[in-house]
Amino acid sequence: MLRRKLASLVMLTALWLTASAHVGSTLVVQEGMAGPYGLRILVRPPGVIPGLVEVIVRTTTPTAVPTDVSVRPAYWRYGLKGAPPAEVMPPVPGEPGTFTTQLWIMQSGSYAFHVQAKGPAGDGTLVVPVTSVATTASTVPPWLGWLLAALGTFLVFGLISVVGAATRESSITPGATPAPTDRRRAQRAMAIAACLIVAMLTGGWKWWDAVDTDYRKQLDKPLAVEGTVTAGDARALTLRVTDESWTFIDPKEPGVRKQTGTPLIPDHGKLMHLFLVEAGARGAVAHLHPVRKDLSTFATPVTGIPAGKYWLFAEVVRESGYTVSMADTVDVPAGASAPNVDGDDAWTASPTAMGAVPAALSNGGTMTITLDRAPTVRSDVTIRARVTNADGSPAALAPWLGMAGHAMVVRTDGQVFMHLHPMGTGSMAAQERLLRREAGDTVNHGEAQPAMASAAMPGHDMGTMPGHDMSAMQPAPASAAATAVAATGDVSFPVAFPSAGSYRVFVQVRRVGRAIETAVLDVTVPLPPAN
Repeated sequence: MLRRKLASLVMLTALWLTASAHVGSTLVVQEGMAGPYGLRILVRPPGVIPGLVEVIVRTTTPTAVPTDVSVRPAYWRYGLKGAPPAEVMPPVPGEPGTFTTQLWIMQSGSYAFHVQAKGPAGDGTLVVPVTSVATTASTVPPWLGWLLAALGTFLVFGLISVVGAATRESSITPGATPAPTDRRRAQRAMAIAACLIVAMLTGGWKWWDAVDTDYRKQLDKPLAVEGTVTAGDARALTLRVTDESWTFIDPKEPGVRKQTGTPLIPDHGKLMHLFLVEAGARGAVAHLHPVRKDLSTFATPVTGIPAGKYWLFAEVVRESGYTVSMADTVDVPAGASAPNVDGDDAWTASPTAMGAVPAALSNGGTMTITLDRAPTVRSDVTIRARVTNADGSPAALAPWLGMAGHAMVVRTDGQVFMHLHPMGTGSMAAQERLLRREAGDTVNHGEAQPAMASAAMPGHDMGTMPGHDMSAMQPAPASAAATAVAATGDVSFPVAFPSAGSYRVFVQVRRVGRAIETAVLDVTVPLPPAN
């Protein structure tokens, strides 16, 4: 224990000198247009804050490749006016159109990463919302801990010896032998020095304990929630947030609880997206949109899925751009209920899995789901889905929640869950709010946010700006975007798998004139090779 404490104290000192909301994943992958350049951005936030963020940019438009790329992280509260200078991203040797760099993130919270691309075709900027959180506490290898503890012990005994020698020999002539009184005086000084050093080490030990405990309390984790489902023909799910960080008692209004943090904002027109996945990820799934009843309570009817044990995942977006994740396990009893009247809920009792043949949909339709390359841990890939009619022609896809489709990625042990859009892992609401705030819009708050300008867009073009002129952002007309989606029957989702394991990818689309349908692809992500 003493070895670990001494090592921790030394490591914390070294940190000062050098640096002085999906479940199970903090990786951010986003595609979009920076002016004429199509870009895919992969952000690998650090597990410890402060820490280094790795940013990788790949060009997705072969005919328009930038020559210069830079990234500038802007904390949501201060924007570009309070941001550090942009970091130039050097090109990656041997990978044309790919750029990478590392930059420091000094505090947790919501950031807008402004990725600027310049080249022969012009220039533009893509804004990527990034939620930076601490997910782990740094530790030292055992061998380094022993080494640091040994060096610390050597220094302690050396300091006591120096105090003794100075006290014993400071008042005698050079070459003289210390008298017994000199030796006793030195022994008393060494004892006092030892007591002082022990007191200092004890104080440092307790101080470190307090710092470490406070840091670990702030590690990111899904909010504590309680989910319950009523049985019978009016089956309903109630989700209550019990986490102490969600609300507080206002001292000016005793007994009145208020929400902490910035207000919630709708994402794709919904304040909450809630997912039920049958435990083991081998059975029924549901994508629901609860209605907020009070500060801490959300409720939604549950229909279409059988009784059983389900993993519950939910997410909401704050006005700061911060995405909050929630997770629980709920028992769903038998019963039924009418769905929400908005018609945007989706569920299936038995999704069809992609195998050697495409997944079967209703009325003879099919869905083919593939990855553009073999998946590896923490590297970006694209999930591609093609929806066809019974005659093999591309199916007409109707925009659902403003996009051509949605996807869920679940590790089969329940430790990883990601909700994906065609733009990637980020929230369009967070992206648009960060853009409006940069442009000076600080009037509309919470649920009073205006509807997203790209309500029917596939999600690929949000965040496009010539240079940094926020007022010049002109999303494509919704009708044009919807037509583009309908003409192809294709939808894709950029993603990065955070860890090795067995995953299920659920892709959900709505064909014109039909209900929302779900198909599944099983993916195995191998362990990375040993160094």
